[in-house]
Amino acid sequence: MKKYLGVLMMLMVSGDNEVTIRGTLEDSVLLPCTCSDRNLDKEFKWQMDEPNPTRVFVQNTTTSDFYDRYKGRAKIFVAENSNNCSLHLTDITVDDQGKYKCSFSIQEQYTRFFINLIISATYSVCQSSARNLDGDVGENVFHCDVRGRYREAEIQWYLDGKPLTNSSTTNITHTYPMRGPFGRYHFNSKLISELSWTSKPKCDVKTKVVSPVIRYDCETTGQPRIQDVPAPKYSIRYLKFIPVVLVLILSLVLWRHWNTHSN
Repeated sequence: MKKYLGVLMMLMVSGDNEVTIRGTLEDSVLLPCTCSDRNLDKEFKWQMDEPNPTRVFVQNTTTSDFYDRYKGRAKIFVAENSNNCSLHLTDITVDDQGKYKCSFSIQEQYTRFFINLIISATYSVCQSSARNLDGDVGENVFHCDVRGRYREAEIQWYLDGKPLTNSSTTNITHTYPMRGPFGRYHFNSKLISELSWTSKPKCDVKTKVVSPVIRYDCETTGQPRIQDVPAPKYSIRYLKFIPVVLVLILSLVLWRHWNTHSN
């Protein structure tokens, strides 16, 4: 009976709390846990419960250490403040996203805190547009240039809130993400349509696993700001050479005329 009561006491949960913390990919984040009046001779630990159960940190009478993938980029504050059991993570990765648990014992009651860590990835997006005219056929051309630190992402075009796809009047192409010198992935998309829309399509970024944070900033991507620049007709390009040709022909005629009269 005493043994049963002892187990029951340890299974009692006091002060369960659950909070959501947001962190940015490759940045640092603090997972809070207050452990005032913690029983120092009992085990204190951090672990990830979801999606993959993983030990993070364990402290008891025999050990106090982080597990492998957290070593060198994690810190516990109990050595500086016995009431602060918070976990500080640096160089956040996609694998760090999940549900964490901070657990310890207070007066024979098992206390735990749950923290949902949501990872976000920031993207700089620049959208530009132009109008190409080739004879009687007009095309609306839209470019979307994106840079960010998370590779598993794709560009999605929307018109009035509805996704656009390839069709007989709309052609959408994408480039494969390439990593730049500063660790950011660069990819873009082009949308060409013969339709005359009353509103402009807008490009957005869809990601896997993490949440995207979009910043429309053409200066960061190094691309021109959004603008409509009419492209000249192909026929106009050739007209530029007509004056030059006329001058050459006239010069040749005058030279031959001068040559004839000189003889």
